[in-house]
Amino acid sequence: MARRNPAARFLGNLDPAHLGDPSTEIGLFRGCRTVADARGVLHGEVVAEVDEMLKLVEDADAFDVIELMRMREFPPVPDPNLQWEGSALNVEIVAAMLLGRGSRKHTDTPRMDTRPHEAITELHSRAQRLGRLSIYRQQFEAQISDDPLALLAAEYQGAVLHIRNLQYDTIRETHERQLFDNAIVAPLMAEHLGYTYPDVITVRNSMGQLGSARMTRLRNDTGAIVMQHRGTPPDQIPDGAKQEFMAAMVSIMFLPADRAIITAEDIAADSGTDVEVIRAVLESYAQTFDNSILPARRVYDLLTSGNPFQITPLVSDGAGNYVETTTGIGLDSLRRIVETALAGTKQFHRYDQKVRQLVSERLATSSLEKVLRTPPRLTGFTYYAPNDNETHSLLSHDCASLNTVGKQVEGDGLFIVGDVAICVEVKGKSMASAARRGDVRRLWSDLKATIGDGCKQAARLQALIETNAGLWLEDGTWLDLSEIREVRSVVALLDDIGPLGTSLGDHCQTGLLPAERTPWVTSLHDLETIAQVCDHPSEFLLYLRRRADSDVATYYKASDELDLFMLFMNADLYVEPDPDKLREEHPTSGRVTNRDRKEHARSAIPTRVGEQCLRLNAWMAREQIHDSADDVDPLKPTYSALPRILQLIDVIDAHSNGMIRFGADLLALSGDGQQRLLSTIDKCIRRAGKDGRLHDGMFSLAGAWGHPTVFIGSRPRGIPLEPARQRLQAYIHVKRHQMKSDRSYGLLFNEAGNLELIIYNNRPVGEDAELDALVKELGLRPVADTSSPVSRSPRRTTRRRRGKKKRRT
Repeated sequence: MARRNPAARFLGNLDPAHLGDPSTEIGLFRGCRTVADARGVLHGEVVAEVDEMLKLVEDADAFDVIELMRMREFPPVPDPNLQWEGSALNVEIVAAMLLGRGSRKHTDTPRMDTRPHEAITELHSRAQRLGRLSIYRQQFEAQISDDPLALLAAEYQGAVLHIRNLQYDTIRETHERQLFDNAIVAPLMAEHLGYTYPDVITVRNSMGQLGSARMTRLRNDTGAIVMQHRGTPPDQIPDGAKQEFMAAMVSIMFLPADRAIITAEDIAADSGTDVEVIRAVLESYAQTFDNSILPARRVYDLLTSGNPFQITPLVSDGAGNYVETTTGIGLDSLRRIVETALAGTKQFHRYDQKVRQLVSERLATSSLEKVLRTPPRLTGFTYYAPNDNETHSLLSHDCASLNTVGKQVEGDGLFIVGDVAICVEVKGKSMASAARRGDVRRLWSDLKATIGDGCKQAARLQALIETNAGLWLEDGTWLDLSEIREVRSVVALLDDIGPLGTSLGDHCQTGLLPAERTPWVTSLHDLETIAQVCDHPSEFLLYLRRRADSDVATYYKASDELDLFMLFMNADLYVEPDPDKLREEHPTSGRVTNRDRKEHARSAIPTRVGEQCLRLNAWMAREQIHDSADDVDPLKPTYSALPRILQLIDVIDAHSNGMIRFGADLLALSGDGQQRLLSTIDKCIRRAGKDGRLHDGMFSLAGAWGHPTVFIGSRPRGIPLEPARQRLQAYIHVKRHQMKSDRSYGLLFNEAGNLELIIYNNRPVGEDAELDALVKELGLRPVADTSSPVSRSPRRTTRRRRGKKKRRT
């Protein structure tokens, strides 16, 4: 049986109305014993529902129905601030059904005598029910499978089926322009597809502009008629005005096909592009009516085998008229279309080697350079790895036989920020269609070739750095990395893989990823989005720690990486470490209390993360939704921390080169912990000003990622800086030895509250009899007598917008 891990907590908005009647609908599959049984149940329900849906629109023009469904499922004006309760899948189910009728208009009933708008609510409900049943079928098949990947494959298939428009427009266009609008790919697209990337953009934008302009014109015309005859009795309004008003309202709300239809000639007139090129683009993305495949079969195949609307979202009547269904042409699909056209040709290898790989690597390093505020130390480099991929110590600085014990391998990127190294691997390969529709065997193959290989390569580089404090490069030179104290890895994929990328814990259990040195897996799009949002490199480092090196990977599930990221930005992505394990790793961290154990038990539960990106959506779409009459732009999301903590991190970043771990350690504190740190700083400063003496304090921040300590010193006006520095440095030297702290931060303030000096000590702590004696001589309080001055729990005292649960970082 597949591993089951039901969610005990859901974070996000969930409308119970969308769940339908779960007990009855799930109960349909209760008697199933095989995959064939489950699919038989779904097929029967599809046949029954489609039969009823066809009756509802038997006389209607398919284009009227499709546009009316679009109006039901999508907001009239795209607005990321709206929580619109609609589904693209509902439109696609109805469109698939209508395509099986064989023609746009199925009966001789005059179009003006039809009333398809009256059927839309029921069509929505029935399509919504079929969408739910498809999920239950996927989950049932996964539960009866013995393959450990089956449940994740079902979740991935569900995400592919239900989620559209996976990328923000600005980032998608930037990435696609580099991939397709170049001297290599442009002629290949023209040869194999009959058009180029700029042609796709022209047609997509023109279709949007034409549709918007028509709706605006109709709205303005009806408004002008109403204003012109305001106060006029109905029987005195001219017949011509009434007819014009009714015709406009019919086109807007009741029979919208004429308004929705786009032709190649319309786009040519709007854009000035050659009409034959436009026609080639439209035909490439269009489906036509064909009754050789029955409506119910089309819908069943859409729900189980593959969704043609993700590649071909237009519907054509064969007479040059086209309507949109869900996404714009090429959205989420252009690369698959290009690569399918090139598959099996000699040009594909050139595209892969000269464009796809190089562009992917360049995009990854560009995003990381942006978020880390530092250029890469190495890109596209070759280094030595052990022949057996395991005995890393053979390639130490003293190795005298590189070619005997090692082999040359390639790395995509290495960033050095202070004493932190970040290893980067990039994969440009696409997930196959079979994997996207839930084929477990093909999914295994694709995951191994992308996530699996990328993670092995990143973990190999990480292990070499951690083991040997350096690397042997291709030319036989030694890259000294002895100052590195923390190593993280990122595997960036060109493909958007949804829950396959967020489920790091599942991948560790299946053996796809290493249990230790687990890299963070993300898409290039999500990496760039995060890079644009993060204000501090330390935020990104903390996110890497949380996502790949904490129990978050085990307990948190989401369909979208950015939902996890926004939960993190709200200081809510956290699982309390096991306090007993923490005490075992850091004996000087303080006593463990029953409260610590209860906090761990409360947070270590399976958690499903829903939509968290409303603020992010608004900010990423700020240029599209900006109203020139409104001077208020959407606010950029920021990390939820006390403002003074963020200011302190800014000051440290400005004073010190590369103390990235300081910010990450402080941001990991709870709101209470951050406030106690600030209060200790203020207290030391006040005492120095009051009695004219030096004062100091210490915070222990032992946690899952080491044992950092913060030392605070304050200097009154009458004491020179150098003696104060020496005193604080000596205190750090002795106390960090007693605390076995792997890194210590010293902050010296003057009595005016200005930070004058920063000390960073990250030298390894070991046994030292002289320091032990000095600890006794100075009378430092024994470690056993101390308790943690700052709660290890990052619980915040601020409240959620809904409910009364406290936030957790």
